Amino acid sequence: MRIVNAGRVKSGRVKTGVALLNFGGPWTLNDVKPFLYKLFVNPSVLVGVPAPLRQLLAFTIAQVKGPSSIRSYKSIGGGSPQLEWTEVQAAGLRELLDDSVRIEIGMRSAEPSIECALRRLKEWGAEKLILLPLFPHYSTTTSGTCFHEAIDALKRLNWNPPFREIFNWPDHDGYTGLLRRTVDEVVAEAEYERGKASDPIHILFSAHSLPMKIVNSGDPYPFDIKRTIKAVTRGLEHPWSLCFQSRNGRLPWLQPYLEDEIKRLAKEGVRRLVVIPVSFVSDHIETLYELDQLYADLAREHGVTHYYRARAFNGDPEFPRVLRSILAEAASC
Repeated sequence: MRIVNAGRVKSGRVKTGVALLNFGGPWTLNDVKPFLYKLFVNPSVLVGVPAPLRQLLAFTIAQVKGPSSIRSYKSIGGGSPQLEWTEVQAAGLRELLDDSVRIEIGMRSAEPSIECALRRLKEWGAEKLILLPLFPHYSTTTSGTCFHEAIDALKRLNWNPPFREIFNWPDHDGYTGLLRRTVDEVVAEAEYERGKASDPIHILFSAHSLPMKIVNSGDPYPFDIKRTIKAVTRGLEHPWSLCFQSRNGRLPWLQPYLEDEIKRLAKEGVRRLVVIPVSFVSDHIETLYELDQLYADLAREHGVTHYYRARAFNGDPEFPRVLRSILAEAASC
């Protein structure tokens, strides 16, 4: 776990503000196009594109992708549940901490914004900050852009508290232990349904992909993913592989792509496939639509007869305990 300190924190009991940072999503169908615009106008997403052109491209992408994205969100209930689950996780974390710590949620591309979260912490009287992105794996496109927005927001708020940035936690024992528990649960379900049959169960870990342009610039994301996979697969008895999902556009992204891996495994005779979402701590469009609908259908079309998906952490009471442990380690640095 990597932590970066900025400023001097005085000793003793101080009021600590914790900002849980995430990307956010469209909470209703009316939010879809504005969300897409906020997502793609981000300079960490359209890397190297000058601001005026980036704004035009973001607007165009939002208009072009909007209708299909609206259909996808409609298929999962009309909006992303990420905020709902993040609020549940934040509430669970609050119950584990004393009144010298305040938790606020800030979204990079949705409301409540990161600036809104920091304003609330300032008004509460926080004497120091901890910025905790809900991304176990660091990327400039996720945690990195959240940190940049937080620093810009602090300037706009004319607030200069000492703060700590928790960059990543890919092999934190609590996180990998909880992820392994979700693996064991869904594998047990697959084994039960297989009964006395001997056909193999294949475990497919699926992480969010990333453009190779960003990876080749030195982004550490794929190394963080490998750290998680190494910890979670220790002692795993069934065959497994790693793939990447959710690519956009025609440029090369991290491979193997999920759709290609599903086709490869099906061609090799795999009929029982267990998919484990790696990059996500709560359900949203990538799990509820992509994994549960799009890729489940693809797997069945290619001969997979039993398709399983491990649950996201969502309201699991163990996840706030993981976050508390991460915060405790940060506070001791």
